Amino acid sequence: MGATTRRSIALAIAGVGLSGVTLLSSGAAEAATPAAASKATAVTGWSSPVCRYRVAPRIGLHVRVWPNSWIIGALKHNHHVYAKKCRNPRGWVRLRGGVRDDLRHHWVFRRYLHREHFC
Repeated sequence: MGATTRRSIALAIAGVGLSGVTLLSSGAAEAATPAAASKATAVTGWSSPVCRYRVAPRIGLHVRVWPNSWIIGALKHNHHVYAKKCRNPRGWVRLRGGVRDDLRHHWVFRRYLHREHFC
């Protein structure tokens, strides 16, 4: 699976605004389905799935540049985000979607996120 297809799958799952025309023209429309995404993950073994989380603490959650680094933003209580490491209940996770562009690809502590959907 090429990098473009993996990126299309991740963006489609994350709900980032890709037009259907782009997905259809790239041939990734079929691969953008959740079943195909989990099948592709099982086959390649190195691409972890992206899952939906809800910010659990009532005071919100800090977003950091790297794990244990300085704070660059915050997420409000009950805000929905997308991140990897669905099967890891602890540690740090990297944000993949559901946040402003300047917070995407930065880190939050997994303990304060509640997983909404299984991948």
